Amino acid sequence: MDPYYLYGKSFVMILLLHVVAYNLYAQHLREDSVYAITPIQINGYRYQDFNTGIKSQTIDSNYLKNNPGSLADVLSNQSSVYIKSYGMSSLSSISIRGSSASQTLATINGMNINSPTLGQSDYATIPAFLFNNTNIQYGSQVSLMGSGAIGGSIHLSNQVDFAKRNQVSLIYQNGSFGNNLPIVSVKTGDSMHQLTVKAYDKQALNNISYYSGSDKEYLDHANLKQAGTYVDYSIRLKNHTLNYWIWYQQMNRDIPGTISAPFSDAVQYDRYCKQGIQWKYAYRRSIIQSRLGIQNDIMKYNSDTTDIHSVIKSMVIQAEGEYRYTLSSFIDLLAGSQVFLQQASSANFSSPNVYQNKMAFFVSSKIRFLKNKIELSPAIRKEWCNHWIPFTPSIGMNAQISPLFRFHGSVSYNYRIPTLNDLYWNPGGNVSLKPESGWGEEVGFSFEKKAKKISLFQDITGYTRTISNWIQWLPNNGLWTPQNIQKVWSRGIESISTISFLIRKQTLTFKNSYAFTRSTNVSVLSSNDPIRGKQLIYVPLYKNSFTVSLSNKLFETGIIYNYTSWSFTLSDNSSYINPYHLFDMYGIIKKTFKKCSVVLNGRVNNIFNANYQVVADRPMPLRNYQITLIINYN
Repeated sequence: MDPYYLYGKSFVMILLLHVVAYNLYAQHLREDSVYAITPIQINGYRYQDFNTGIKSQTIDSNYLKNNPGSLADVLSNQSSVYIKSYGMSSLSSISIRGSSASQTLATINGMNINSPTLGQSDYATIPAFLFNNTNIQYGSQVSLMGSGAIGGSIHLSNQVDFAKRNQVSLIYQNGSFGNNLPIVSVKTGDSMHQLTVKAYDKQALNNISYYSGSDKEYLDHANLKQAGTYVDYSIRLKNHTLNYWIWYQQMNRDIPGTISAPFSDAVQYDRYCKQGIQWKYAYRRSIIQSRLGIQNDIMKYNSDTTDIHSVIKSMVIQAEGEYRYTLSSFIDLLAGSQVFLQQASSANFSSPNVYQNKMAFFVSSKIRFLKNKIELSPAIRKEWCNHWIPFTPSIGMNAQISPLFRFHGSVSYNYRIPTLNDLYWNPGGNVSLKPESGWGEEVGFSFEKKAKKISLFQDITGYTRTISNWIQWLPNNGLWTPQNIQKVWSRGIESISTISFLIRKQTLTFKNSYAFTRSTNVSVLSSNDPIRGKQLIYVPLYKNSFTVSLSNKLFETGIIYNYTSWSFTLSDNSSYINPYHLFDMYGIIKKTFKKCSVVLNGRVNNIFNANYQVVADRPMPLRNYQITLIINYN
């Protein structure tokens, strides 16, 4: 039987159960009932509303407005997240707390956008300017979000406020290496309707210069063309809210060679179409939400030199429903279900079409004690796939020790199901792979103080996580194949600091994000195993991002400093990439007129012309600039 048919029937049954439950509950309610409870406060996404005890960070919305660029650039500059960049016009993957790229979940408006074949996202291809909210969740969210949310999660969304507006924004960015990025944005709406449309067309030569020894070289064959449209529409009728969004993007890029092998004729064509619809109903103590998401991706890779001509098509259908109930002013309850239908086709798979379908149920709650000074969020999830998946519980806690100090912590069981490439790639796929799994814990303290002319925030978090059956591709009789070979222990300390001073009419702000990450292989393959106890490759021990800025209503200027320590390139730690220091400087001028505003943003990256690499043999740009002009018509 077609698995899509089977799981489709299951999803219809789940929706019917939600509808029946709602109707039965509505019949039980009386219009004259009186409830002495706190009004429901809801952000709309469970990763925000039930993330008690988990460290999170929201990127400044003003930074997103004034710095249109890729999500990889935003995360690298504004957090301690490690972005593993393969260079210009190439992949940028992510590592949070020493996890692999496929152990980090990325979502748009609550829907998983990770590739079903690779199990990860390319953060260089995601335009951060499409969204007004970027949230980083450090640590596991498996019990709420499902497979893969082990190291952390990146959540992108457009928060809707239903304010009256008619706004057109024209944005043009010009930069080094033939970089041109025009963006048109239209926003219109009132208390019942909101519509956002954004379109962009980026082109870049990416012919950067770099040093190979003492010789100055230029990168060839790195052209990039990226164009797309994002549409987001919301309507509110009484207690109902309906939201629909769609993002289409096409990307053509030449894949450059390396420093040691500079010639390349490889080209890659990507086509994405991701869309979702969400319905929310709120009535008294209850909130019902349903989401349906569909994503279709096509990737074509061609290289005559290596005789590789690959086409991979994939489709994911995601459906979920959840029910929230405020039992009292101290207890919120959550129950929901999810269905994932994943399919991919390629000549590189063991069969023309491969599938991986999942169904899950989850339950969580938020419980408050001692006048809301202590908050607990237990959760549990059960998922079904073609692998055995145990129950995955978690519990998080926040405790307001005093008006200034807050304690937070969590314990969770985590897992990740092998991807379609891990299972079915030909040659090399391994259908006998087991899911990665293990426990993770974190604990932290926050300090926050706001006064008339000074504002302070400090969070320090420590964590530990052990993952068994870590999947790694290794050579086996000349053939690379994935194996459950490692047991990895990750532990570390993270810090986020912010201090702001109001000096006359100027605001002086210091921000710092720091991470110490120790992620080692602790499995025993043999008595003289050279990689036991060694740091995982491409996991830097130290990562720091520091920003100092001075601003008022008319201007802002600042310096961004990023430090990344050495990272190893071989599993026995015998080879590594040197640490690097990057300094960027920016200046923003803002002018407001009667019906429009103008923002001019100038930026110089890598001020001191550091010659560095993030991935071995992949050059990164020397000193370069960007100028961005933003005109908003109201």
